[in-house]
Amino acid sequence: MKKRLTVGVVTAECYREYTSEIIRGIIAQSELADCNVMVLATRNNFQEPVSPHVEHEAEIFRLIDSSELDGFLYDQNAFFTKGIQKRLDSLLKRTGKPVMLLDAGEHPFFENTVSHDPDAFALLIEHMIQVHGCRKIYCLTGTKGTPQAEERLETYFHVMQRHGLPYDESYYAYGDFWRNAPVQFAQRIISGELTMPEAVVCANDIMADTLIAALEKAGISVPEDIAVTGFDGYLDHARSDVSITSFPKSCFQLGADAFRRLYSIMTGRNCRRISSGHSRIQIGRSCGCVPVQSTTEKSRREKRLILRYKEWFYHSEVLFELIHSESLYDLLYMLASRIYLVCHWSDFRVFLTDRCLKSLSPQSQLSAHKDCCQVLWTDRAGRSSGISERPMKQGDIISCLTESPDHPSAYFLSPLHMNERQFGFAALSFGRLACCYQPEYCTLIGYLCLALDQLEERSVLRAQTEVSAKDVENPQLYQQLGQLREEMQQHPEADWSVQELCGHTHVSRSYLQRMYKKYFGKSIVEELIDFRLQKAKELISSTDLTMSHIAELCGYASYAHFAKQFKVNEGMTLSEYRQRFRRSKGV
Repeated sequence: MKKRLTVGVVTAECYREYTSEIIRGIIAQSELADCNVMVLATRNNFQEPVSPHVEHEAEIFRLIDSSELDGFLYDQNAFFTKGIQKRLDSLLKRTGKPVMLLDAGEHPFFENTVSHDPDAFALLIEHMIQVHGCRKIYCLTGTKGTPQAEERLETYFHVMQRHGLPYDESYYAYGDFWRNAPVQFAQRIISGELTMPEAVVCANDIMADTLIAALEKAGISVPEDIAVTGFDGYLDHARSDVSITSFPKSCFQLGADAFRRLYSIMTGRNCRRISSGHSRIQIGRSCGCVPVQSTTEKSRREKRLILRYKEWFYHSEVLFELIHSESLYDLLYMLASRIYLVCHWSDFRVFLTDRCLKSLSPQSQLSAHKDCCQVLWTDRAGRSSGISERPMKQGDIISCLTESPDHPSAYFLSPLHMNERQFGFAALSFGRLACCYQPEYCTLIGYLCLALDQLEERSVLRAQTEVSAKDVENPQLYQQLGQLREEMQQHPEADWSVQELCGHTHVSRSYLQRMYKKYFGKSIVEELIDFRLQKAKELISSTDLTMSHIAELCGYASYAHFAKQFKVNEGMTLSEYRQRFRRSKGV
């Protein structure tokens, strides 16, 4: 049987509506072309400052080197920093395989598919002229030099000329496709530098929304004093004070067209074009019209379904259940029984690295010649591999996911890691549906990473304390100390003392201290400090409590002693630790 082509999609934050629509278009078109799709996506877009944890999300892109991938669709706009863009450019160029950019402008090495939408933008200007009778219309376009901004401005010129309407340089301005330029443009109108227009057509919804807010703040009503239109249709009306008249830009069609062009480059053949069906203005109140309900019964049912799954997810105890799993088997079993919380899912797999598997499951017989293992596979129909071990090279993951002879496969691959500790990958499929996951799936993956991290730490701790009874000098004392040590770790804030432990174990102080260090590698005091500082770090990073309160909750009678001990052990002050954590989270 002839091998199907497999296309890699390099992107981030798939749950965002813009990206989700692009991927839906790619998957729908790939199904028509009988090709596989592997979405290599991070949960973050590496916005600066990039935290160490987010930086290691990029490990997913090691799969770009897989020989199973025949070409790539690269959503460069999904990544906010030049550093990660350059890294991905280098990785993709090194493969020597065809790469198609998505609406990213000119590139020295890769082809680019641009969303061509002058007719759609023209419809909005025509609407203001023909329906509302506007004659003095301003245009706020996007960033100067970008294809989209120049194309929309040129369209504005053509429509104004066609209707014989006057315009000069004061009638239009370049923006930024964001929220700074619209405020400046509004100030020019408010100050009188620009005479009051009847309408302003904006090159995207975000600028339109910001312009409306700035005008209304100055007492200029929209649409009564000035009508405003947006473009692209991707601003949630719930976040805007006025529903915006716009045109839903077909990101679905952009994804489908980019796939078709890449397919033509890879095969030399054309693929029949799939249509998204978007072709009408989205009427809002910002132009002066009465908003029209544009959602269909089908789309309303879909929104209700997604909302229901969201409620199920956040009302569940999935985080508690996962992090309290006592073994890898328990964790994977719990995960398999909770994946139903993801809407529309069809197939879910977990691949763990050799290192992770051996630390979590020492009895594993994974071949030394393999570096990865599929440990879980389950599908919506209830079929499952159970908790299995299928050894493979990391580069074989994609061939494992595309081995179905009956129909093409589409999977979303996510990295499993905690900071620099790499556990492996998760793979999610929606079967033959052109779907993308919701934010809750990212949260579930985060929970899984946290559970793997805690399970690995507990495994290491158990391995350090597992001393055979026949090898210890005093088996009964060893068992007592092990139990006390677990209590110290769980409740380090308690008033622990060597004298109290002597009372529990009925041995002398010197003998107790000598045997404790022999069994566990550290003294009682050293371990208690470690346990207290670990709890302190958790409270500093997850709460806004004062440092004095944290010191008290961690069992320190003196804040000064707590601060000094923290700096000696962690190499930074308490405030420096909290600031560094907040910077890493973008707070």
